[in-house]
Amino acid sequence: MRSFIKILVVMVLLSLCFGCNAMNSSSSSTTEPARQANYSEPDYYLDFDDIMIPKEIDYDADDSYKLDNAKFRAAIMRFKGRVEVMELVQYFLNNMAKDNWTLISNNKASAIHVLTFEKFNKSCVIQIDDSFATAKTTIFAVEVKDSATPAKVQ
Repeated sequence: MRSFIKILVVMVLLSLCFGCNAMNSSSSSTTEPARQANYSEPDYYLDFDDIMIPKEIDYDADDSYKLDNAKFRAAIMRFKGRVEVMELVQYFLNNMAKDNWTLISNNKASAIHVLTFEKFNKSCVIQIDDSFATAKTTIFAVEVKDSATPAKVQ
């Protein structure tokens, strides 16, 4: 009888160990692909092909505005997201430089950061508002098209 109880206790302990191990491996396999999917989403360009937007901030289409005509293209793009403001500022400083933008000014007033960039025929102002729960980012961008340059009078 004693040997039967010992065998039963050992079997119960082994089944508990294998059960816990199976639960840990199944839960880690379900969370791992989700984490990989989150990091595999790339940053993207929205209305301008040289202003990269980080995937961590969400586009607010209802509060944004676009204008495109023969002379120029302009956009006011608004975003919201839970990000570290200084990391977002550094993100734009790094990526705008990679896309050949020249930094004109980098200002901070209380909880608002304003970055101003220029190119040959483009201007961009990025305003990052450090709100309580989310960072609100507004990008003002203007591109003057080639057809807008006046023809030389001969």
